[in-house]
Amino acid sequence: MFVYKNTQELEAMTPEQLDAYKTEMRTHEKTELSNELKAELSKAQETLKDFLAKEVSNQLLEQTSKGNEEVKTLSQEIKENKDALIKVAKGETKESVVLKADTNRASIANNQQAVDLPNIGQLATRKLSLYDIFPKVRVSSSNHNGTIRYYDWDEDTIARAAASVAEGGTFPESTAKFKKGSVVIEKIGDTLPVTEEFFEDEAMFASELGLFLDTNVQLVVDDQLCNGTGASNTLVGLYQSAPAYTPVASGIADANIYDLIIKVSEDITTTGGSKYMPNAVIARKAVINQMKLKKDGENNYILPPFVSADGRNIDGMVVIESNIAPANTLVVCDTRFGKIYEKGGVEISTGMVGNQFIEDAMTLKARKRLAFLIREADKGGFRKVTNITTALATLAS
Repeated sequence: MFVYKNTQELEAMTPEQLDAYKTEMRTHEKTELSNELKAELSKAQETLKDFLAKEVSNQLLEQTSKGNEEVKTLSQEIKENKDALIKVAKGETKESVVLKADTNRASIANNQQAVDLPNIGQLATRKLSLYDIFPKVRVSSSNHNGTIRYYDWDEDTIARAAASVAEGGTFPESTAKFKKGSVVIEKIGDTLPVTEEFFEDEAMFASELGLFLDTNVQLVVDDQLCNGTGASNTLVGLYQSAPAYTPVASGIADANIYDLIIKVSEDITTTGGSKYMPNAVIARKAVINQMKLKKDGENNYILPPFVSADGRNIDGMVVIESNIAPANTLVVCDTRFGKIYEKGGVEISTGMVGNQFIEDAMTLKARKRLAFLIREADKGGFRKVTNITTALATLAS
């Protein structure tokens, strides 16, 4: 750091020391002057910046009342008032400089600039779940008449007569008969007419159409797997096939849905435990939340010891959310005994109908063929609760 010397110190210096001192002093003073100029320039720039910001704000307010009056651009106004602005920035004058340019984006006619995102926003749909939880069987491509045929024991005519037999006595006689059943492979589909130009000129959007149709078909598949009645070319769904659970008075204090699920599982395994092992509980989100939000008298959440910490597993049964299921109901089942027979996935194809050839258009088509089957002999592995509120009241009585 440079330090100025007094007269006595200077007189004591040799000529060489004095020359070196003067050189160092000149360098120091130049540096100090440069720093002062930089500070002044920075201050002038900030003054100009604040001034322009205020002027732009004022002019925006003025322009609002001018209507469609034609004005100069900001760059033109700054160029014409350059000398005056420099004087203001240096503090040489306090003269006001008026910038009348319209500085908002509306002054740029037909401005089409934007940041284009490379993807398309997707529509929300309900969660699809039932298709994933049941086993799938691939059906061969031909020679099946579009029908799944099967044979079951005829439970209505079965008689198990085994008993103890005394020496020389007559053996009892059981009855065993079989019956034949069938289910039709149904078709679910959707179409969408599209012009040739759309495919040629809008590739990003055209690629989404197949996914759109695929989702439409999957939504109907999910609905029919749950609620199909078998009428009007619909699947025979879970609720149509599953036997209804009949609650009985059990004296359960403050019975809740956890209690109900355990009792339904008990109803399945009491008579069919050698075959069935319930592994799923299917219900709407509202029913699932009704279980989770159950509290005791002190407002503490209730979580039975046979339920996992996240509430997704109840006594070995996975909780499956299906918001297409009827309200205030649930199904307890062994999913191994419900099977989906299908001819591949959703097939997307194109074709022409009517006047589309001369109109330069085409139709996109999505189709899926499948059947859902719970055999008569396997229905014992399923129970549906058609009214949770009523069932809980009965269990508590």
